[in-house]
Amino acid sequence: MDRMSGPHRRQGGRHPMRDDLLLGVDLGTSTIKANVIDRHGRSLGIGVAPTPFATHSHGVQMSTQDLFTAVGAAIADLGVLAGRVVGVGVASMGETGTIIRSDGPSDLPLVAWHDERGTEIVDELIAEFGVEDIRRRTGRQPRSVTSVAKLGWLLRNGFRTGGTWTGVAGLTVWKLTGALGQEQSLAATSGAYDPVTGEYDRQILSFLGLDSLVWAPARVAGTTFGRVSAAGHAWSGIPEGVPVTIAGHDHAVGVIGAGGDRSEVIDSMGTGEPLVVSFDASRSDGRHPQWPDQFGDLTVTSWPGTAGHMLLWEVLRPGLAMRTLQRALGISRDDVEFSAIRVDAEPADLSALLQMQDGIVPAELLARPADVAWAATLEGFAHATATAEVRLRELCGVTGSTLLIGGGLRSRRWVEAKMRRARHPLVMASEREAVSRGAGLLAGVAAGWWSAEQYPPADVVPLSSPTDRPAGAAVVSDAGVLR
Repeated sequence: MDRMSGPHRRQGGRHPMRDDLLLGVDLGTSTIKANVIDRHGRSLGIGVAPTPFATHSHGVQMSTQDLFTAVGAAIADLGVLAGRVVGVGVASMGETGTIIRSDGPSDLPLVAWHDERGTEIVDELIAEFGVEDIRRRTGRQPRSVTSVAKLGWLLRNGFRTGGTWTGVAGLTVWKLTGALGQEQSLAATSGAYDPVTGEYDRQILSFLGLDSLVWAPARVAGTTFGRVSAAGHAWSGIPEGVPVTIAGHDHAVGVIGAGGDRSEVIDSMGTGEPLVVSFDASRSDGRHPQWPDQFGDLTVTSWPGTAGHMLLWEVLRPGLAMRTLQRALGISRDDVEFSAIRVDAEPADLSALLQMQDGIVPAELLARPADVAWAATLEGFAHATATAEVRLRELCGVTGSTLLIGGGLRSRRWVEAKMRRARHPLVMASEREAVSRGAGLLAGVAAGWWSAEQYPPADVVPLSSPTDRPAGAAVVSDAGVLR
């Protein structure tokens, strides 16, 4: 169907191009956002709903129906704007997903990516293949967050696993279109996919008893995965026939939405905080980059909408740690953010940060005043990322600026901690809804508005350079904190 024809064009009194909008959906860990953007990449409205994760007896999860209800609520929040949409892109958290059978989605719980279920599955994988072989096969460290770890746990605990696996982005696309599919950067979060070769690892799947599942071939973001069906229109209000794409993993899509490019290091500040750099797999003869164990996880994934690749350093989950600290201190986030702005504090070390990510606040932090503990934690996260950035630049030869993106930019105290440790020019994305905007930009590729990487520009704000670091600011040592 031509984009300028079909059911979604049969509306009298409308200018067929000026009024057209793109919809980017961000299925985040805490919040679901539906963002409509125009041809200049500007947001005209955002619908919001809480992600319905809840703690159950086994861990953190949600049901498929609860997800659909929340996504529908976020889109409904857009009002009449939903009727002007001519392309949809869906980005999401990685790893979390379910199985779709001929009669629809299964009753499997949608297990949160950060839930610890599957730890024993990872131990068995390591015992069978070894850490280095798994890295060679998948471009990532074996971890309990992967989809196969969660699926392995579900299989061991009596759940039926036959059907086609898809993540929450694919599940939402299915709800809109009835089509099944997967995108490359999200396939990479499965733990059984090599983003360089574009193939699923049958040996890993067979070892876990998951080879009976159908694993949809991973496609490039911006490809039309399906078109809004009559049922999808009735659910969402989006016109029937509109093309829908899976935009990809939220970290990677946020890079696109914030205007990040291949010359930069992108620091995605949020619930998780990966550092992202461009990776030229063609120069590595298909081998994944080597990274010392003491520096944590290094992950290969796809650059959305292209045949290129990204490297992600994934160790830190500041959003989880700060929620843990907030609960332990019994404080309001807004109040402590304000009081901590001018507090000078030595950075918490990495072991303390990792404990807080696991729900435990070290006694030495609890003994401090709340504003000092808050400042020390943010300084610790800034210190850890600055150290890892040095290593990433050495590994990939990236020489451009450091671009800060993500919801963490709302924290002035955190941004100031970043400025103290900047070794390269530091710029901040003006776009606060980078993931949903990025999903909308990739929807524009599916709708034929532009080609991948030819998107409307995003504004950035210069923050600092190494030569104008505030007096007395800390400088990261080569040894760093990642010991």
